[in-house]
Amino acid sequence: MKRLLCLLLCSVGLSGCSDPQLGQLDQTLSEIRRAPGGQAPEIVKKLPEYQSLDYRFSDARSPFLAPEGVRKNALQVEQVMSELAPDQQRTQEPLERFQLQTLRLVGTLRMGGQQVALIAPPEGDIVSVREGNYLGTNHGLINQIGPQEISIVERVFSPQHGWQERQATLTLEE
Repeated sequence: MKRLLCLLLCSVGLSGCSDPQLGQLDQTLSEIRRAPGGQAPEIVKKLPEYQSLDYRFSDARSPFLAPEGVRKNALQVEQVMSELAPDQQRTQEPLERFQLQTLRLVGTLRMGGQQVALIAPPEGDIVSVREGNYLGTNHGLINQIGPQEISIVERVFSPQHGWQERQATLTLEE
Protein backbone atom coordinates (compact mmCIF):
# COMPACT_ATOMS: atom_id res chain seq x y z
CA MET A 1 0.00 0.00 0.00
CA LYS A 2 2.81 2.41 0.91
CA ARG A 3 4.61 1.60 -2.30
CA LEU A 4 1.56 2.26 -4.36
CA LEU A 5 0.97 5.59 -2.61
CA CYS A 6 4.63 6.58 -3.09
CA LEU A 7 4.51 5.60 -6.77
CA LEU A 8 1.33 7.58 -7.26
CA LEU A 9 2.82 10.73 -5.64
CA CYS A 10 6.01 10.46 -7.72
CA SER A 11 4.09 10.16 -10.96
CA VAL A 12 1.90 13.16 -10.06
CA GLY A 13 5.03 15.18 -9.16
CA LEU A 14 6.81 14.28 -12.39
CA SER A 15 3.79 15.06 -14.49
CA GLY A 16 4.08 18.67 -13.28
CA CYS A 17 7.54 18.83 -14.87
CA SER A 18 6.23 18.21 -18.37
CA ASP A 19 5.64 21.48 -20.21
CA PRO A 20 3.55 21.70 -23.34
CA GLN A 21 5.79 24.53 -24.65
CA LEU A 22 9.09 22.65 -24.50
CA GLY A 23 8.91 22.21 -28.23
CA GLN A 24 8.76 25.98 -28.70
CA LEU A 25 11.82 26.39 -26.46
CA ASP A 26 13.75 23.84 -28.53
CA GLN A 27 12.79 25.67 -31.73
CA THR A 28 13.94 29.06 -30.34
CA LEU A 29 17.27 27.61 -29.21
CA SER A 30 17.91 26.02 -32.60
CA GLU A 31 17.21 29.35 -34.34
CA ILE A 32 19.70 31.06 -32.06
CA ARG A 33 22.30 28.39 -32.86
CA ARG A 34 21.79 28.81 -36.62
CA ALA A 35 22.17 32.63 -36.48
CA PRO A 36 25.58 34.00 -37.51
CA GLY A 37 28.03 34.48 -34.63
CA GLY A 38 29.75 37.64 -33.51
CA GLN A 39 28.70 40.54 -31.41
CA ALA A 40 25.45 42.34 -31.74
CA PRO A 41 25.76 45.64 -33.59
CA GLU A 42 26.11 48.63 -31.27
CA ILE A 43 23.83 51.52 -31.91
CA VAL A 44 25.63 54.78 -31.19
CA LYS A 45 23.63 57.94 -31.28
CA LYS A 46 25.33 60.92 -32.80
CA LEU A 47 25.97 63.65 -30.26
CA PRO A 48 24.73 67.11 -31.12
CA GLU A 49 27.31 69.69 -32.07
CA TYR A 50 28.67 71.86 -29.28
CA GLN A 51 27.19 75.33 -29.13
CA SER A 52 28.60 77.86 -26.72
CA LEU A 53 26.13 79.84 -24.67
CA ASP A 54 26.48 83.41 -23.55
CA TYR A 55 26.00 83.94 -19.81
CA ARG A 56 23.54 86.82 -19.63
CA PHE A 57 23.59 87.28 -15.87
CA SER A 58 27.22 88.23 -15.28
CA ASP A 59 26.13 91.73 -14.21
CA ALA A 60 23.56 90.38 -11.74
CA ARG A 61 24.06 89.44 -8.09
CA SER A 62 25.87 86.17 -7.49
CA PRO A 63 23.47 83.51 -6.19
CA PHE A 64 26.12 82.54 -3.63
CA LEU A 65 26.11 85.94 -1.89
CA ALA A 66 23.44 87.27 0.43
CA PRO A 67 21.03 89.75 -1.16
CA GLU A 68 21.98 93.41 -0.83
CA GLY A 69 19.15 94.04 1.62
CA VAL A 70 20.43 91.40 4.02
CA ARG A 71 23.98 92.76 3.80
CA LYS A 72 22.78 96.32 4.48
CA ASN A 73 20.73 95.13 7.46
CA ALA A 74 23.72 93.22 8.80
CA LEU A 75 25.90 96.32 8.53
CA GLN A 76 23.23 98.43 10.24
CA VAL A 77 22.86 95.88 13.03
CA GLU A 78 26.64 95.72 13.40
CA GLN A 79 26.83 99.50 13.69
CA VAL A 80 23.99 99.60 16.22
CA MET A 81 25.54 96.83 18.30
CA SER A 82 29.09 98.13 17.92
CA GLU A 83 29.38 98.86 21.65
CA LEU A 84 29.40 95.08 22.15
CA ALA A 85 31.97 94.47 19.43
CA PRO A 86 35.26 93.13 20.82
CA ASP A 87 38.42 95.17 20.61
CA GLN A 88 40.18 93.80 17.54
CA GLN A 89 43.37 95.75 18.33
CA ARG A 90 43.90 93.93 21.65
CA THR A 91 46.66 91.30 21.61
CA GLN A 92 45.32 87.78 21.94
CA GLU A 93 45.94 85.87 25.12
CA PRO A 94 47.25 82.26 25.00
CA LEU A 95 43.93 80.55 25.79
CA GLU A 96 42.04 82.38 23.04
CA ARG A 97 43.38 79.88 20.50
CA PHE A 98 41.17 77.11 21.92
CA GLN A 99 37.44 76.59 21.85
CA LEU A 100 35.85 76.92 25.25
CA GLN A 101 34.62 73.29 25.19
CA THR A 102 38.20 72.02 24.96
CA LEU A 103 39.41 73.90 28.05
CA ARG A 104 39.22 72.29 31.51
CA LEU A 105 39.12 74.02 34.87
CA VAL A 106 41.51 72.02 37.08
CA GLY A 107 41.52 74.21 40.19
CA THR A 108 41.10 77.60 41.82
CA LEU A 109 43.15 79.29 44.52
CA ARG A 110 43.59 82.65 46.19
CA MET A 111 46.87 84.48 45.56
CA GLY A 112 47.57 87.91 47.00
CA GLY A 113 43.91 88.54 47.83
CA GLN A 114 42.84 87.71 44.28
CA GLN A 115 41.12 84.53 43.05
CA VAL A 116 43.09 82.62 40.39
CA ALA A 117 41.86 79.77 38.17
CA LEU A 118 44.02 77.02 36.71
CA ILE A 119 43.01 76.03 33.16
CA ALA A 120 44.27 73.00 31.20
CA PRO A 121 44.17 73.50 27.41
CA PRO A 122 44.17 70.48 25.06
CA GLU A 123 47.96 70.60 24.67
CA GLY A 124 48.38 69.89 28.39
CA ASP A 125 50.19 72.89 29.95
CA ILE A 126 48.31 74.46 32.86
CA VAL A 127 47.72 78.20 32.60
CA SER A 128 46.68 80.48 35.45
CA VAL A 129 44.06 83.16 34.72
CA ARG A 130 42.44 85.96 36.68
CA GLU A 131 39.27 87.99 36.33
CA GLY A 132 39.60 90.17 33.24
CA ASN A 133 41.59 87.60 31.24
CA TYR A 134 40.24 86.29 27.93
CA LEU A 135 39.82 82.68 26.81
CA GLY A 136 38.02 80.75 24.07
CA THR A 137 37.57 81.60 20.41
CA ASN A 138 34.47 83.76 21.02
CA HIS A 139 36.19 86.63 22.85
CA GLY A 140 35.33 85.13 26.27
CA LEU A 141 36.04 87.51 29.19
CA ILE A 142 36.36 86.01 32.66
CA ASN A 143 33.81 87.79 34.88
CA GLN A 144 34.10 85.94 38.13
CA ILE A 145 36.17 83.13 39.60
CA GLY A 146 34.45 81.09 42.30
CA PRO A 147 35.73 78.12 44.29
CA GLN A 148 34.11 75.58 41.90
CA GLU A 149 33.57 77.47 38.62
CA ILE A 150 34.43 80.50 36.55
CA SER A 151 31.87 82.71 34.80
CA ILE A 152 32.64 83.90 31.29
CA VAL A 153 30.91 86.39 29.00
CA GLU A 154 31.43 85.55 25.32
CA ARG A 155 30.76 87.89 22.42
CA VAL A 156 29.44 86.27 19.27
CA PHE A 157 28.39 87.80 15.97
CA SER A 158 25.42 86.75 13.85
CA PRO A 159 24.40 88.52 10.63
CA GLN A 160 20.79 88.81 11.80
CA HIS A 161 21.42 90.19 15.29
CA GLY A 162 24.96 91.61 15.26
CA TRP A 163 27.21 91.29 18.29
CA GLN A 164 25.61 89.61 21.28
CA GLU A 165 26.79 88.53 24.69
CA ARG A 166 26.21 85.07 26.07
CA GLN A 167 27.07 83.58 29.43
CA ALA A 168 29.25 80.50 29.79
CA THR A 169 30.82 78.69 32.72
CA LEU A 170 33.69 76.31 33.25
CA THR A 171 33.08 74.00 36.19
CA LEU A 172 35.65 72.15 38.25
CA GLU A 173 35.48 68.45 37.46
CA GLU A 174 35.80 66.14 40.44
